Amino acid sequence: MRTFHLCITIASFALGGCLLFQQPAESLVLVHASKDLDCPQDEIRAVEEWGGKFKAVGCGRKAYYRTACDGLQCVVHGEGEAFVPWRDRPDQLDRTAR
Repeated sequence: MRTFHLCITIASFALGGCLLFQQPAESLVLVHASKDLDCPQDEIRAVEEWGGKFKAVGCGRKAYYRTACDGLQCVVHGEGEAFVPWRDRPDQLDRTAR
């Protein structure tokens, strides 16, 4: 019985860690969807699909987003926008130094 509880505890921490890293992308999707759908964030449901894609549904509308995360830093792009992952983005410090 003790082994069972240990396994449950380890699985809970592992799942919690996965959810922690998904949270920043979902939060950014909600921000973008709120603007795009003209709908309050608390009325929007964001559902993660395969490969970092999200579907946001709220106020009778829906929108699709692509996300890419590097640790806790994420970018979100709408369905028709050009997609630039974090590693390919210009460094913010380089642009301000010019």
